[in-house]
Amino acid sequence: MGALQSAVLLILLLLLSAFFSASETAITSSGRGKILALIDRHPYRKRFFDWLLQDVQRVLTIVLISNNLVNIAASAIGTSLAITLMGHLGILIAVPLMTALIVIFGEVFPKSATIVNSDAVLVMSLPFLRLLDVLLAPFLWLLLAAVKLLGVLFKVELKTRHPFVTREEFEQMVNIGEESGALEEAERRMIHGVISFEETRVYEIMVPRTDMDAVPADCTLSEAIKIFQEHGHSRIPVFNENLDDIVGILYVKDTIPHLVKGDLDSPVSSIMREALFVPETMRVVELFNNMKRRHIHMGVVVDEYGGVAGIATLEDLLEEIVGEIQDEYDKENPSFTPEDDGSFIVQGHVGLEDLSELLNAPFESEDAESLAGLVLSISGDFPCQGDRVAYQAPDGSGAWDIEVLEVEDHRIKLLRLLPREREGLFTSEALE
Repeated sequence: MGALQSAVLLILLLLLSAFFSASETAITSSGRGKILALIDRHPYRKRFFDWLLQDVQRVLTIVLISNNLVNIAASAIGTSLAITLMGHLGILIAVPLMTALIVIFGEVFPKSATIVNSDAVLVMSLPFLRLLDVLLAPFLWLLLAAVKLLGVLFKVELKTRHPFVTREEFEQMVNIGEESGALEEAERRMIHGVISFEETRVYEIMVPRTDMDAVPADCTLSEAIKIFQEHGHSRIPVFNENLDDIVGILYVKDTIPHLVKGDLDSPVSSIMREALFVPETMRVVELFNNMKRRHIHMGVVVDEYGGVAGIATLEDLLEEIVGEIQDEYDKENPSFTPEDDGSFIVQGHVGLEDLSELLNAPFESEDAESLAGLVLSISGDFPCQGDRVAYQAPDGSGAWDIEVLEVEDHRIKLLRLLPREREGLFTSEALE
């Protein structure tokens, strides 16, 4: 073979090496979701994508075998060409030169370029790889059999059982999507709400007992309608002696026929409906499915001792995904308000997990779920209006002064958060 033919063959082998390296990167960086999306965009290549989804390990084996073969062949041709041109000195030159050519042009550059445009490379490379699969079928069968035998001998599980995209990876993809501008903040929060929906428990989203509105069973419809008008509810629990004895749910729409007839002296117990009782540890996704199946929009939440802990409505469940829903009866009372001085006014019922996300700072406690509970845990006593406590994040990433602004019936309702490290403005001394 002449020097010119060897040079042309060497260039061809380097191009093939670059192709196989790019194909490897395109395959390994494409999860199942991306491949299914590519099928929708390129339906004429569906059979190739189906082949890839069916056996990713086989496709990667084809790529690796082919890449190694062309790299070995390129090294041999390059060495032969160097000896032809420079004699025995060519061996000393061929080794570092071919190493540099294969590493740069056959590995690093094509893989780096593919990361930027992996979809196009995958679409382009799969038909050629499928052709190689047919041509190399006997050799591949022997090789894969040998690999499986080694796996049995060394007790190595070779089949992947994990999903293409894990939950953690998906959450990171959503965060990256927001940072890159592909997702809006509202979209990111909604997606995170869907992801965490299955793990959230009822006690995390319920209206606590202290915030419940209820009517006694012997209350007249006239009195109940006044309560509906005052609070703007469409449903309200009915109790006998106390809130631990919920006996039903009164629907405002069930009072309309009696309102039309002028029959408003009947007790609410005569038209109340059966209540749905759920444990506070139930997952919200189970409650959501239960409500849908039974066509019920409110559940009474009970604790481990059988006492009423609160109520959970369908609106509360949906707010876990879409955020706070304000209807025409809700009073504007934001849970979180940034102030001009850099502090934050926060409702006491705001959960620590939600607060951590809002402020991008860790708020954690083993004994509390809400900000008010965190203050009680830190103080060890019931604080009064104007009292302050200091909070230090467990990982040392942030320090805050928390001031109690409003207390009502032994409940902390409103607090102010002041970051200590911000320009030294909000230290304990500054609050004196």
